[in-house]
Amino acid sequence: MADLPDWFAASVIKGLYGTELKTIQVDELGRLYAILRALYGTTQKDVQCDASGNLTLNLKAQDLSEIINRPKYGAANFAGGEIVVTANAETLLTTVLGKGIIYSGSFFTAWTSSQENSNVRLYIDGTLISSPRWGGMFTWAQASIHNTVIYLLCYDSVNFKYSAAISPFITFETSVTLKYLERHGGTPTVNGGVWYALV
Repeated sequence: MADLPDWFAASVIKGLYGTELKTIQVDELGRLYAILRALYGTTQKDVQCDASGNLTLNLKAQDLSEIINRPKYGAANFAGGEIVVTANAETLLTTVLGKGIIYSGSFFTAWTSSQENSNVRLYIDGTLISSPRWGGMFTWAQASIHNTVIYLLCYDSVNFKYSAAISPFITFETSVTLKYLERHGGTPTVNGGVWYALV
């Protein structure tokens, strides 16, 4: 190598691939090339990087029973409103279709007539998971977040003010539905709504 000082020595590095020696290469600056390979069954596949040289990992491709994706900030939506419910019947207040998570929700009715035995109802993926009565929540002091799915906020059987909320972080795969079951033969206006994000 005439272009190098006489105290330089040229060396070739080889690696063993099975029983065959392979020359290890460098780039134009002398940096060592490294090609990562992984087994897919019995087949070797190259491990690729992005344009910046970062290795990426696809968690969804791993052998995991479930993956939970965090909703992006700002993805919260609201569904709900006021409905004049049907006497002695279950009335749909609102429904959301898709896969997601509940951030919060609420029910309330006020200044109508006694509704203490009526039920606020939460369905997840078509299944009724909570159906407390206003009076039952008051009697059993179900008024703390996370202690029950639906918890009491206000119970006033004199002025007929009733309100309740839904504990957060309940996930759903296909739908979330709020309904009201009226049991006093009245037609009060009931407000029901849910803050949620789809993933």
